[in-house]
Amino acid sequence: QNARLHWSEEQWRLHRWAYCRLTERVDRQIGRVLDALQETGLAENTLVILTSDHGDMDAAHRLEHKTVFYEEAARVPLIIRAPGQKSPGRVDDHLVSNGLDLFPTICDYAGVKPPPGLQGLSLRALIEGELPARWRENLFVESQIGYMVTDGRYKYCAYDPDKGTLRDSFVDLERDPGEMLNLVGEGFTRKQVREFQQVMASWQRQNGIESPMPELNS
Repeated sequence: QNARLHWSEEQWRLHRWAYCRLTERVDRQIGRVLDALQETGLAENTLVILTSDHGDMDAAHRLEHKTVFYEEAARVPLIIRAPGQKSPGRVDDHLVSNGLDLFPTICDYAGVKPPPGLQGLSLRALIEGELPARWRENLFVESQIGYMVTDGRYKYCAYDPDKGTLRDSFVDLERDPGEMLNLVGEGFTRKQVREFQQVMASWQRQNGIESPMPELNS
């Protein structure tokens, strides 16, 4: 918020320049690892996973951090190269959580049975271009400002009461990919918003979270 209100154009440019230089540094180190796999003959027998712990706003919406639920921050980088991959370069649009799904995925490729009770799903079928037997219909995200649920097209966010006067938002990512229009107050989305609230409330109960949903205006 401080950056949004007070940073000059020069400060934004310097911030983005530094971020790009850091990205270049990481890219060089990844290249060293991939070159080593190629030189040692292990490239075709190695599962390579590139991921992170979060996205970053990188000046989108005049923000530069990671705690908000805009797509730039909520979407986490995840690239996987697997031995015998049938369709390299393919982008999959299933709802994936790298924090939950990587552990069962690695266990799957290693031939190890994952511990019981994990919420994550193995990505192996998706990586190999197959349709999984089952998959999640909604994906949940939480941060220090509240909670988010999405079904891939629509996204509902419920913010903690002490984080500002705006309690929730509802966006159509297909028609509004820039997330510029909050549809919570629109009558034609009232039923959808209520359904998303119920889905989120159910997930919160299952995980022992006490955070009542914002009231919808009549």
